[in-house]
Amino acid sequence: MEDKRLLPMYEPGTPKYKSKYIECTTTTSLQELTEAECAPFFVSISSLDHASKLQLVRLGLLSNDHSTTIQLLRKKHGVYLRRALYKKDVQKLAGSFVTLDSSRPWMIYWTLHALDLLDDIPDEDTLVGIVHTLEACWTNVNGVDDSLGGGFSGGVGQLPHCAPTYAAVNVLCIIASCDSEEHPQSSQLALDLLKRKRNALLTWYLSLRCERMGDNEKGSMACGFRMHHDGEIDVRATYCICSVASLLNILTQELMEGMLEHVVECQTYEGGFGGEPFAEAHGGYTFCALAALQILTKVQGMKHLEESGVNLVALRDWLVHRQMAYEGGFQGRSNKLVDGCYSFWVGGAIAVLGLNGSDLPFDSGVYEDCHDSCGVTRRKSDDDDEEEDGSGLLLFHQDLLERYVLLCAQDVNGGLRDKPSKSRDFYHSCYNLSGLSVSQNVLSMKRKSSDEECDKNVLGASHPIYNIRVERVKFMIRHFH
Repeated sequence: MEDKRLLPMYEPGTPKYKSKYIECTTTTSLQELTEAECAPFFVSISSLDHASKLQLVRLGLLSNDHSTTIQLLRKKHGVYLRRALYKKDVQKLAGSFVTLDSSRPWMIYWTLHALDLLDDIPDEDTLVGIVHTLEACWTNVNGVDDSLGGGFSGGVGQLPHCAPTYAAVNVLCIIASCDSEEHPQSSQLALDLLKRKRNALLTWYLSLRCERMGDNEKGSMACGFRMHHDGEIDVRATYCICSVASLLNILTQELMEGMLEHVVECQTYEGGFGGEPFAEAHGGYTFCALAALQILTKVQGMKHLEESGVNLVALRDWLVHRQMAYEGGFQGRSNKLVDGCYSFWVGGAIAVLGLNGSDLPFDSGVYEDCHDSCGVTRRKSDDDDEEEDGSGLLLFHQDLLERYVLLCAQDVNGGLRDKPSKSRDFYHSCYNLSGLSVSQNVLSMKRKSSDEECDKNVLGASHPIYNIRVERVKFMIRHFH
């Protein structure tokens, strides 16, 4: 048997981990181009000349020319994210944003949640304006009152839709749980709006049910949900409804009937989940399915996800193989390119999987410091063996993911992106930071850091199922359960 101590040790991100293939195709060519565009960001900080280090200091990526720790550009990200929340007489968004007219609650959620993770909540007037904007996006099914139910739409006067409803409720949860002394009016307005609309939401959710005979051994009924009336049926709707209903304590037996069976049937032969039965496995849909299953199994008294009938071995195998060996970020499907948003969709799914069957708490934790050559701090717990990489307890290389977010996904002008060749946007800013938060906080052990520079990169702890801060979830549970 070969002695492992004699084998060469490679640092992740070296050419050893670049893609290998037998035949050149369009897919392999695109992968090579992506690896090539990431490669310049993986230079050793200590090997740079003084002028190059000063340039990184000027950009804010290093605190001084003696540092080797890449910084999260918190202030620049905050300035960029606030653009979506300003009143139009202060600053207008570019005309191209008209394409997101039906995604207003989403834009508010992406930016407010990201700011919350950065500990940079906007002022009271802005939060009050957000609540009023979301209330204007509420649409009743009958156009008159809440008797037939209703939900939040993507814009004023549009159809109620599960996706913007999820975004709107998450935003209201964030605002409702803000410090009542600093934000007395907005927090009360948000809480009151949730209390007034929760019953109407339940009525509307029940009207979105689509029952069918399940494709399972028991032949039991399975129930998917439409995203909106006459809309598509996919697992996103199930997750959005489970998330909102569990936060507002309206996840009734009538609503849940057949839910779990439908989600399980969306698992594919690869191990991940598609949007519907027999569709291709996808990182976003897999997160939605897994988070919904975690909520449903807990509510139904199951201790482990295995009891739901899902194939956890295949699921685990599919998820862990989505991390790119060279870049460090995640792809969303097999044979696809790395994308910063999957830092959360896949990273969060692995975190949910890691919490399966345990009551372990997760909190904001900082480990003792160990810098890699690219200037990203690795974190180790007291229980880590000295020979291990200190990546943490999740089933992916957490340090390598953090390196991708800090080096490749950050725009030096603020905001985060898919990959270096792409432009920054609010969506990728939100999910890059959410994935970074999950990587830093879930299943971690609190430990005081000796490096203030490392502390500055630590984000607030986002709940891996709801993707709002943990304290926001606890607040909702106290008030509605």
